[in-house]
Amino acid sequence: MPGILVRVDEPTGICPHCGGPSEYQNVRYPRALCHACDSRVTDLAQRPVRLANESMSGGFVAFHGDDGSRCEQVIADGRVLVDGVEYRAGEAHMGGCVVQPLGDQAAPR
Repeated sequence: MPGILVRVDEPTGICPHCGGPSEYQNVRYPRALCHACDSRVTDLAQRPVRLANESMSGGFVAFHGDDGSRCEQVIADGRVLVDGVEYRAGEAHMGGCVVQPLGDQAAPR
């Protein structure tokens, strides 16, 4: 029997922040924010932050978007803001980063 194919670039759920379609939702992270909301992540001081894996083998790291310095606050506690609302960021299973509402299962680091 043939399997069901789903294009990975098609939105599969609803972003809990903006209510729009989310491209990064799956069974492990059903409430992950969409890429558009992820792109507005800041640290708690409201400095823009970029989230990344530390290396090809994983690890979670965050950099300030304005000067490229490491954002130790986000690396240490995963707390980020999107439009002033607090979320949790971390390393996603099998690579990449994920931003989710507080109280959701935190991504392993």
